[in-house]
Amino acid sequence: MVEVSSLFARKAIAQAEQAVANRALARVGIAREVLADPANHIPVQQHHLLFETLAREERPQISFHMRTSASMRCEEFGPLGLTIKSAPTLRRSFERLDRYARLYNPYSVFALADKGSECWWMNRKPVPDNDGAKLSNEAALGTFVSLWRDANGDEFNPKRVQFTHLPVGDVLPLEEHFKCPVTHGAEVDAIIMHQQDVDRPNRVGDQHIWKFLREHMEEILRTTEPDRIDREVVIQIANSLSDGVPRLEDVACHLGMGSRTLQRRLSDLGHSYQSLVDEARREVALKLVGETSHSLVEVAFLTGFSEQSSFTRAFKRWSGKTPRTYRGEGPRVAAVQY
Repeated sequence: MVEVSSLFARKAIAQAEQAVANRALARVGIAREVLADPANHIPVQQHHLLFETLAREERPQISFHMRTSASMRCEEFGPLGLTIKSAPTLRRSFERLDRYARLYNPYSVFALADKGSECWWMNRKPVPDNDGAKLSNEAALGTFVSLWRDANGDEFNPKRVQFTHLPVGDVLPLEEHFKCPVTHGAEVDAIIMHQQDVDRPNRVGDQHIWKFLREHMEEILRTTEPDRIDREVVIQIANSLSDGVPRLEDVACHLGMGSRTLQRRLSDLGHSYQSLVDEARREVALKLVGETSHSLVEVAFLTGFSEQSSFTRAFKRWSGKTPRTYRGEGPRVAAVQY
């Protein structure tokens, strides 16, 4: 079962009136004692239901989730927040953030991409088709912006923000929080930033403290995520793609388990085998196109595509560009780490 930190629920409840908060917690079945400690986690479905319930109390002007995001500060996220705040620049704050963020939100899959004059922070995990999940997704990106402002300065604003889902309520609260244009119905969820803003020094950045905290974060991850089976599957698939996409049964056998057991464990983490095949292909393709001299025909073969046209369509879905354009512009995408 996928769970998220209770911190988000506690902060959301704090934005509601006492009576509203009590009704929401009773309906969702969350005890206040659970919310008192951010080390506690709650099932992601319960988290989404809480957001949906709070939204029902505010319609049509839903804004509690943006108030929740605005209330976030780095120190509330322990070593993760301090790592963001102590990084010399905002760009350094992003290093390994896709993986570190999973300590609080293992449901989403974040990635950083340099695209010419812009830098994109994206959530690649599709959002379930319910209002609670959509509002939670908006709040997640809103939280990142709050933490970056805490580290870099209140004057930091994205260039624009976009979401794949359609609006749940009025877009005005989002625009007031992000302080930039916000659109819905896009191809990928993303915070788009100017490159010069990402490279601006953080307010209290310290290279030595940052390095120490990163080592501490790595130790925490080794302790809390000793067996990320989804990442192991991606690696196994990536290593086999040049011979074609491996069968689930073969990957399961290599990992020393049955195919049904592997499917169940992936499902518990919110993945399917096919979604991890797509992730492995994406990571390998972006690396080969962006960082090697392999021809595009060779890259298609090495990522398990039998037809160049199929590879081109998939690559455009992953990056928003054709392989030739991507290589010509020289963008670099940080590989997703679980």
